Amino acid sequence: IKKAVIYSIISIDLSGKKELCGFYSFFGSETKEDWLVIFNDLISRGLTRVLLVISDDFSGLKEVIKSLFPNSSHQLCYIHMQRNIRRNMEKNEAKEFNEELSIIRKSQNKESAIEKFENLCSKYKDKYKSFIKKLLLKKELYFNFLDYPKAIRKHIYTTNIVENFNSRIEVK
Repeated sequence: IKKAVIYSIISIDLSGKKELCGFYSFFGSETKEDWLVIFNDLISRGLTRVLLVISDDFSGLKEVIKSLFPNSSHQLCYIHMQRNIRRNMEKNEAKEFNEELSIIRKSQNKESAIEKFENLCSKYKDKYKSFIKKLLLKKELYFNFLDYPKAIRKHIYTTNIVENFNSRIEVK
């Protein structure tokens, strides 16, 4: 048995239509080099414009996106942020924090959301100093979806579309 990783690339147009663009497998763990191969393959197959890349917080991916799609935005998965909050904060505080995040997610625009997020984080910064610092360093990346029309925001704030697709192909 060899460890392998499967990358599923799904596009979403501004009307909310989804399309499987690529399905890649590599032996080993997720790497920056794999992402370069994947994105370069998509470019060679005709990909010309990427407005937003939605992903988990894989180290190195941000740099790959900037190098190949310099005019694109990068959205970190909001749901992953909420899970990380549950892992890094005490239960009651994590629950309160995530309830507030659910409200912030419905903000009218990114600037407003970031301001509310900063205020929320300030309540917990003394107790969870390093964790809150990490969240604040990535605040822009958690709210880029708010730069897009309301009709598609529900599709682009999280990686759930890809995770749902992957769950359908998992071998048990």
